[in-house]
Amino acid sequence: MVDFSKKLGEKDVECFVEPISLYNSLDRASDKGPLRPAQSFVLEKWHSQRRNDKDTIIKLHTGQGKTLIGLLILQSKLNEKKGPAVYLCPNNFLVGQTCEQAKQFGIRYVTAPDDLPHDFLEGDAILISTIQKLFNGLSKFGVGPSGVAVSSIVIDDAHACIEAVRKACTLKIGKDDQAYAELKNLFSEELRDQGIGTFAEIESGLGESFLSVPYWAWSDKISEVVGIISRRKDSKSIKFAWPILKNNFENCQCIIAGDSLEIAPYLAPLHMFPSYFGALHRVFMSATIADDSFLIKGLNVDSGTVLNPLTYDFEKWSGEKMVLVPNLIHESLNRERMVEMFAKPDSNRKFGIVALTPAFSRTKDWSGYHSIVAETGTIDNEVKKLRNGNFVNTLVVANRYDGIDLPDNSCRILIIDSKPFSENLDEKYEEDCRSDSDITNKRIARSIEQGMGRSVRGEKDYCVVVLIDPGLVKFIRLKSTRKHISPQTNKQIEIGIQIAQMAQEEIVGGKAPVDALVELINQSLRRDTGWKTFYAKSMDQIVLLSVDSITVDILKKELSAETKYLNGRVLDAAAEIQSLIDAHIKNNVDIGWYLQIIARYLYKDSKIESNKCQGAAHSKNRYLLKPRTGMCVEKICVVSQKRVENIVKWLRAFANYDEMSICIDDILDKIRFGVKADKFEGAFNDLSFALGFAGQRPDKEWKEGPDNLWGLKEGMFLVVECKSEVSLDRADINKDETDQMNKSCAWFAKNYPSAQSVNIMIIPPVRISRSAAFMHEVRIMNDHLLKLFRTNVRGFFTELKQYDLLDLSESKIQEMINTHNLSVDDFLTTYSKPYKLFPSR
Repeated sequence: MVDFSKKLGEKDVECFVEPISLYNSLDRASDKGPLRPAQSFVLEKWHSQRRNDKDTIIKLHTGQGKTLIGLLILQSKLNEKKGPAVYLCPNNFLVGQTCEQAKQFGIRYVTAPDDLPHDFLEGDAILISTIQKLFNGLSKFGVGPSGVAVSSIVIDDAHACIEAVRKACTLKIGKDDQAYAELKNLFSEELRDQGIGTFAEIESGLGESFLSVPYWAWSDKISEVVGIISRRKDSKSIKFAWPILKNNFENCQCIIAGDSLEIAPYLAPLHMFPSYFGALHRVFMSATIADDSFLIKGLNVDSGTVLNPLTYDFEKWSGEKMVLVPNLIHESLNRERMVEMFAKPDSNRKFGIVALTPAFSRTKDWSGYHSIVAETGTIDNEVKKLRNGNFVNTLVVANRYDGIDLPDNSCRILIIDSKPFSENLDEKYEEDCRSDSDITNKRIARSIEQGMGRSVRGEKDYCVVVLIDPGLVKFIRLKSTRKHISPQTNKQIEIGIQIAQMAQEEIVGGKAPVDALVELINQSLRRDTGWKTFYAKSMDQIVLLSVDSITVDILKKELSAETKYLNGRVLDAAAEIQSLIDAHIKNNVDIGWYLQIIARYLYKDSKIESNKCQGAAHSKNRYLLKPRTGMCVEKICVVSQKRVENIVKWLRAFANYDEMSICIDDILDKIRFGVKADKFEGAFNDLSFALGFAGQRPDKEWKEGPDNLWGLKEGMFLVVECKSEVSLDRADINKDETDQMNKSCAWFAKNYPSAQSVNIMIIPPVRISRSAAFMHEVRIMNDHLLKLFRTNVRGFFTELKQYDLLDLSESKIQEMINTHNLSVDDFLTTYSKPYKLFPSR
């Protein structure tokens, strides 16, 4: 064999380190031309300014070639003889895509279906794998003190990988596992004390009901906890997380639901993964729409790195999204109508339709129209079908807003069905306790934007994005939540609102609402020149914003405090959180949240001081843990003549009728049977204030009492137990439900001894079973009466459209209250009926 390198002067063939020269030297496929401007710019900046940094975030629009950039960075490091390099993806589907790109561009790579390949360990090829391959308790990379030394890591779709790391460090144990029963029994007394009604629902197996084990109980019983789990450490649900958590359980939070429990660390122990934690260079790929501040705690990325990402700012936007909000076009274009419209199969369809929902419970009506609901094991195959041109059935994906690529005809219509919410119990608990906090809303905004980005995967790609459900529409419309959405997506939503107004004008002119919607969709799909020009000119007006330094500082301080606590510096940790409160936190809900963190820290040093701090936390935010001692129920104070004034005050909090209407739509959409209990009860509480009453959620706020309590007038209250998840065809009210109502009535009599109550159970059946009995007078609001109530409430607020909300007279409001049967007397009789005894009685 001829040694050509000797013929070139006895020198080795040069291995380029500079990325652009490296790219030009690759034996790439003939259709792979020069690097794009964005790629060249970022690679040059990385090489000249960031090459030796431990961490770098690269933010680019979808379709600007992040994958190739990552591969070239790793190959550059290999050529520099810096040792093993790995490219991590959030799932196997993206691993396949990345391997295909490496092959096309002539970059040597290996995969690891089993053991880690020799060529990777020797630094001769890039390993392309999933994030789960590295982050699990039985990882081939090693866990704990020993691990494979990795020099350079690229993490693609970094925000999706945060969730993978969280799952790797979480124990999820189903109710059929013996460990679930043992742990629930171990903490039954403490859980019951945190919510007697909620604990009853957990006991009955209601999956949506959950309680957090108080940190003090967890700390006191940690030896028993470890004993229970260690006996089951080889079970499938425990074995992968056991090596990570076995010496770290004391620093975990346990949340128990009716169908499962989760044990997760407050801070992921990333040091347990030395291949990641000790890597010399880590590159995080991020979309321009993503808020990278979550990388600080999620992946232990330095705040300075988050504040200074590598970007290509010469292009403000990429791709085309026509965002449509049907119920802003016309009220008849509601979620139910849209599901019916888009869910049905069509053998003549020339493109894919995909719907993203927050949970499998939200897919039932889609599947009722024969849409295909993707499961965990089938989603990759279903996406492949779309990409191969099988468009007959609409594809529905639950609780998955990232890691799926649906370019070009694989998805021309994308439906975001309902506001995203977390399925993880720790995040559900946080959302439950601080639903309106900036951190919670940023997380929701991130999911919405990730979902919207699934279908437009390049600068020439286009898609119609349809947003349905009142909760989602409320989130994108209100300034308080919309501010968390990126400038690019905000502009697309703004265009969508303008489009809705244009369509309204056509409807006023005689066009049917559904025809107006379909015509808009076709203007995108048929590439209407006017639409394309209108979109491009509008998008060019985007004003780019700097990174939100306040959120970065908050998460930086949270990470610092938790790290100090783990290192035994309890008082320093508490002081760090207090400095966070002093610097950034203004509202009582979030102040309470952080005071509870301080109370958890202090428990190691002083149980008395910890309880005092927990009492202060609960006084600020009643959805937090009830302190062991010192809590007093704060009674509702009702002054009857103020009801109309309260309605006026509530209305004037909105800038206009549309904002108010969106809020009422969201509330009423949740007050119906089939909605999860917590959402129903929360909406019912919100409605009390909209109707001018005083409201509370005693079971949630005081950890005992009814689900809802309304102060109707002085000395008169509405005591409500909500059973929204009971099937509409259930025949009887069971003993557990009547017992719960009886306890709620007893609680009311104890705390409001001189007041009267109307006791209502919202539940489909009217008859009680043989073994059940009410000890007080109770009335029933069944499905028919609940619908009547919702209709009249909607009618009341719809009538306000013809008035100026800032100039409404109290006499007019009182007249409307009477017209729509919403007086106090109506609440006592119109919307409920007496229960029936079982026939044998």
